[in-house]
Amino acid sequence: MPRKPSPKIIRSAPTVTRLGPAKVNSVDSSLIILDMEEWEALRLVDYAGMDQKTASESMGISRQSVQTLLASGRAKLARMVVEGLSLKIADTNIVAIKPNIQKSERKHIMKIAVTAQHTEVFPHFGRTPEFYIVEAEDGKIVTEKIIAAPAEGHGALVAFLVEQGVDTLICGGIGGGAVNGLRANNIQIFSGASGPVKQQVLSLLAGLLPQTGDANCDHHDHEENCHGHQHGQKHGGGHGHGHGEHKCSHNE
Repeated sequence: MPRKPSPKIIRSAPTVTRLGPAKVNSVDSSLIILDMEEWEALRLVDYAGMDQKTASESMGISRQSVQTLLASGRAKLARMVVEGLSLKIADTNIVAIKPNIQKSERKHIMKIAVTAQHTEVFPHFGRTPEFYIVEAEDGKIVTEKIIAAPAEGHGALVAFLVEQGVDTLICGGIGGGAVNGLRANNIQIFSGASGPVKQQVLSLLAGLLPQTGDANCDHHDHEENCHGHQHGQKHGGGHGHGHGEHKCSHNE
């Protein structure tokens, strides 16, 4: 009797579920199916830059399972590119998108901040160039705006969020210092997010974004020092960024 698969925690949803060449020459039997748990493992490790240990904790599975999902997902992507096939992301029934906030708990005013750049979730809290800030009431967005971050470093950004009256943060990667500062100010943390900022807020309000209050980047003093990180761009506070080349240093 086959072993019953364990549920996996999926923290986001694909913006598109089917990809392929402009002119599809293959028949449906050649369609590659990428399971949602494979997509999530690829999103966390290859896209968001998490190490496999942190990704396994995010998904609620073992590190070996993450390795297996990465291997199978990467093989499917390689076959798609090399053979010019179409790919579909399938929401299989063994995946559990774990809700975190009950509807009864969302029936109040919330002020939510998302680390942002060009309407997408920015992957590192301490170097975010701007915040997408939303006021929500009874589970619906009332107001929304983009505000430039005043400085770099988790201390300055935590103080800024407190000043703005934010009670909830959605972000990609975040270090331990930032987590401690946010917790000290009673700000909820939803880390490991990616994709359009508004989509993440809507997922949170729908109860589909599980809360993860732990650091998910083990880079030492990640927000303050980035090992001589080269700065190329500038934003409102005059602090430089070179985000396209930045990568976290992980053990795996």
